[in-house]
Parts: sequence; C-alpha cells; structure tokens
Amino acid sequence: MSVIVHLSDPHFGTEEPRLVGPLVEAVAELRPDLVVLSGDLTQRARPAQFAAAARLVAALPAPCVMVPGNHDVPLWNIGLRFLDPWRHWRERTGAEREALFVTDALMVLCLNSANPFAWKDGRITRAQVSRVEAVFAAAGRRRRVLVLHHPLQGPPGEPPSLQGVGAAVPVLDAAGVEVVLSGHLHATYVKPLVNAPRILQVQAGTCLSQRVRGDGNAFNALRFTDGGVIVTHHRAGADGRFRADADLVLRRGAAGWA
Repeated sequence: MSVIVHLSDPHFGTEEPRLVGPLVEAVAELRPDLVVLSGDLTQRARPAQFAAAARLVAALPAPCVMVPGNHDVPLWNIGLRFLDPWRHWRERTGAEREALFVTDALMVLCLNSANPFAWKDGRITRAQVSRVEAVFAAAGRRRRVLVLHHPLQGPPGEPPSLQGVGAAVPVLDAAGVEVVLSGHLHATYVKPLVNAPRILQVQAGTCLSQRVRGDGNAFNALRFTDGGVIVTHHRAGADGRFRADADLVLRRGAAGWA
C-alpha cells in the first residue's frame, strides 16, 4: 500500500514554531513513501523564510516534492517579482517547481500554478496540460496524482482561484488523473470534481500557519488501496501534537469516486 503525506501552507515567517517538531514526528510515524508540500512555504518569499522551509523538508523521513504558492512570489520586490520571481526559491530550497516522482505503484506530477503577475489567483497553462498528457501516457498501471497549489475545485461558495481550469479539466480527466492535491484555502476539502467525478480533489489545511480557518493546523495522509484511497485527517491538539481524527474511505468506479 502506497502512502502519501500531504502538507500545505506552512507560511514560514508566520508559522507556529511549537508545531514544527510535532509535525515532523507525526509524519515519521506514518512512514510515507512520499511527502507532498503543496505551496505557500513562506509568508513573503524572503530568503530566511525559504531557509526555514528547507530545514523542515530536510527533517522529513521520506522524499518530498513541492510546488510554489502565491505567497512564494516576492510581493514587494517588484523588480525581482517580474524578472526572476523564483530566485529565492531556487537558491534556498534547490527544489524543482514541477517535479516528477515515480514508483512501481505511483506517478506524482507537480505543476506550478502560482502566477507572479497576480496577487492571489493562479493559472494552469496549455503547456502544463500538454505535459500532464505526455507524462501520464507512460504511467501504465500506476496511480496518477497531480499536485498544484491552487485547487481545481474549492468548497461550495468559494470563488474560483485558478485561471484556465475549465479547459484543463477535460484533458486531465482523459489523461487518467485520479487525485489532485492542493492547498491555498487553509481548510481541508475532499470531493470529486463536479464536472469530472473520476478526479478526486484533496485539499489540505495549513500545517503550521497561525492563520487557520476553522480547521486548525492540519494535514492529510493518503493510503492508496486497490481501486481506492483512504484519506486520514490529522489535526494539532491543544498540546501541540498531531493526531488522526477522521478517515474518509473512497473507491473509484466507472462513474467516478464514491
């Protein structure tokens, strides 16, 4: 059984320092095959904040792939934002922004949805969608997982935050994407896409940020079963320790996820 731990939105610079150690311990107990960090590593894209995020990643007990979020773009340094928005990311983390992770059972592809020219919203481009098609064409029997910062679909009433999603979803569906991991909204949300129910949107809350939205500080663990997935929600308690507090068991059939 493959296990992915899904972290998001630590926002180093405005994080809860007391939770960093317990988060690493909780992830280690799950013995994941992969850790996914779906963006907003920092609050203001400063070198020291990226360095703190890199220390977290180095302490994790498994390979980690990550994507930038809108907060990982330098907001106030206009020159850097427009000419080299990923300089601090590149220099301090050394991580690919669109990494590919492959095992015998999984194929996980990262896409950078952060738009340096926008304040908050993201974008998914035709070139990125074409890459998904090309990469997943070689997936064989592997489970196909996509990682972005901005969700393809948010909770009811949440305005869309990803430009190009309407054109992208049918192509992603045809490419066999099963699960999309994202963050951005600081709240857990697990639901099949309305217009493509064979794609499961899994959105993680914020693992470390002080800005929580009713979900507290939380993360998800995904256990891939034969034809399905179990999503386990982990939340930090008053004592600062992360504990599992909910399981969602889903199975993917011809009509979609249920």
